[in-house]
Amino acid sequence: MAATLDRTTITAAPAVESLLVTTDDRLAEAITPLAATAGHPLRRVHHPRDAAGHWQRAPLVLVGPDLAPECIACHFPARGPILMCTTMSWLGGDADDTSLLWPMAIQMQATSVVALPDANDFLTDLLIRTVLDVEPAPVIATVAGHGGAGASTLALAAATDSTRDDRKTVLIDLDHTGGGIDTAAGLAAQSGWRWPSLANGTGPIDPERLLGGLPKRGGLHLIGPDPHNPAEVSATAFDRVLRAARLAADLVVIDLPRTRTDASASAAVAARSIAVALGPGARSWEAARSVTAAYGLHSAHLGVVLRGDARPRPAGVTWDGPREADWLEPPVWGSVPTDRRLPVLLRQGRVPRGKVGRGIRDLTEALSAPRSRGELALHGIERSGAAR
Repeated sequence: MAATLDRTTITAAPAVESLLVTTDDRLAEAITPLAATAGHPLRRVHHPRDAAGHWQRAPLVLVGPDLAPECIACHFPARGPILMCTTMSWLGGDADDTSLLWPMAIQMQATSVVALPDANDFLTDLLIRTVLDVEPAPVIATVAGHGGAGASTLALAAATDSTRDDRKTVLIDLDHTGGGIDTAAGLAAQSGWRWPSLANGTGPIDPERLLGGLPKRGGLHLIGPDPHNPAEVSATAFDRVLRAARLAADLVVIDLPRTRTDASASAAVAARSIAVALGPGARSWEAARSVTAAYGLHSAHLGVVLRGDARPRPAGVTWDGPREADWLEPPVWGSVPTDRRLPVLLRQGRVPRGKVGRGIRDLTEALSAPRSRGELALHGIERSGAAR
């Protein structure tokens, strides 16, 4: 279904007002529309003493640099997120000059210093998350190391399994040259928003409206390319959709193209983990080198999932990974055995039981677990494979 999501106001239950403390009308004019779009109630005060009764219970406190010294002098008690907000015009057009505001921000115990309009998306996203009282869902990604490796099947299986217990999952297909993951899911005939029409709007997307407009089965919601109008997705459009998806779902799974694009690079940065699917074959590891090199520039959390009868790296094959990761060999995060029933079951919205199903579940849980930048191995999965 061809459709465009235009700029919209996020709908949510009424919330306690956040505070905007400034006498700068230009700053207020820059922030107020963002709060209105996010559906976030905002109270503006012109002096810190008028904020005293709301300082502790406001979800967010936004302070202009004009009143930051007065806020510091009031010795307000420590609290949750405080942002020092300014405008590019106030800074003279140089966003790097926000560093001049950090001494005041630190005294005020502010968590961020932002300059508008450069930080419009960041601030809007924060306002939406606050009014909806949700944290962004984790993002995991899959990519084929070579043709026929089964990354799309792995992504669909992980997304399908993760919808158990009434959980919501958004599966995003960024490979506009492929056959379309909605076909593999058995949802190709279902109407709903797809790329590129989904990317044609501007401004933030209401998370629940996004879910309501996508092809879906149960808790699984798909964003794939329109087979009648395939087109590469821009990074800006992808980021806009991803922000809404992360606020509406419990998990976001992204199927990346082997050839990196601006949108897939952005997805790699957002992903907690990127699973490189490798199938059997003597040259599969060598074929995956260009893929791992491309995405290794954007994520340190990248490893291999072996499909079918694939085996660990043969001797003599080097690994192109992040420079800061001194890997003697590529990390193998697990394996998923071949199951001829899998494609048929996935078209029905089901995952096999037994060893294959347990392997998919173990991988999904491990890939979506929080991890630090230096944690390159998934300790929850034995090197012998997830299906154990």
